[in-house]
Amino acid sequence: MLGPKIREIRQEKGLTLNELADKTGLTASYLSQIERNIIDPSLSSLRKISLSLEVPIYTFLTDEKKQSVLIKSDKRKKLELPNSSIIYEFVTPMASDKEINSKMEIIHFQLEPCSWSSDEFMIHPADECIFIIEGTIELYLAQEKYTLNKGDSIYIQENIPHKFYNPTSKRIIGISSMCPPIY
Repeated sequence: MLGPKIREIRQEKGLTLNELADKTGLTASYLSQIERNIIDPSLSSLRKISLSLEVPIYTFLTDEKKQSVLIKSDKRKKLELPNSSIIYEFVTPMASDKEINSKMEIIHFQLEPCSWSSDEFMIHPADECIFIIEGTIELYLAQEKYTLNKGDSIYIQENIPHKFYNPTSKRIIGISSMCPPIY
């Protein structure tokens, strides 16, 4: 809905209808009708509004909430498993969030020193890529063991059993990307 989006951005910027009217050269009455979806603005009026509100014109023409979701680092959803030394933070929306039809899941993880990611091997119906930001892990992939250091990554195809171990005295930090997301 174009009108409510314009109203929302105008209010976020702390502008009244009269102030926006002064900036755009349009009347407050005309802007009010646009915001209430009584009339549709012309393209030139929409340009004036976007310039005055300092947002790209496409902001009004797309459903931004469904196109992108900002997740601040201090607002990530965390998953801490009982009796586990690993902390997962969701960089993308969680797959269980039904409002966002996410097609991938990216998780920031931290694993404490001398500990396992899980007691059992993990198996899931999604391809996964693990990238190590800090530290060293020993990754057990089915019957094979791989050592990954800072900057290394590994691609794991779906339904392959895997788990990893931090053999060091420092915390591991990494990123896991899964596609499709795990529900």
